[in-house]
Amino acid sequence: MIESPELFCDEVEKFSKMKLLVKSDLQTLVSTAFNSLQEELFFSIAFSAKYVRGLIRVLQQTETNPEIKNLEQLKKDLSENMEQITSNLKILLATEAENVKDGFEEKYLFLTTEAFANFQNLLNDLEWVKIYQNHLKRIK
Repeated sequence: MIESPELFCDEVEKFSKMKLLVKSDLQTLVSTAFNSLQEELFFSIAFSAKYVRGLIRVLQQTETNPEIKNLEQLKKDLSENMEQITSNLKILLATEAENVKDGFEEKYLFLTTEAFANFQNLLNDLEWVKIYQNHLKRIK
């Protein structure tokens, strides 16, 4: 449960030891989720982001680890989950002003090298959200 978007992002940043790469955009997503009562969708995006980051790490190891055999399934899962994150981000941002939606699409969702790099940075920050959320569950 998010009580304050700003405080939540500050807590995630502190927990990550200052490893957030696009904190201001993450804060926009948290604020949007908080204000539009879509926190569940936001945390679903964070869950998927953590899964995608894990898949990317496994795929990067395929050259050095011959035990990884299901390469095609990994690629399929990666593609499907990235599409799901993209769709869910669009749903989450649907209530935002056009300039915010357009800015996010241009920065993260366009099919360019720069947007893909930005998207990976956003996934990194969303992964930290999920790790932080898991941490909070463990300490309760």
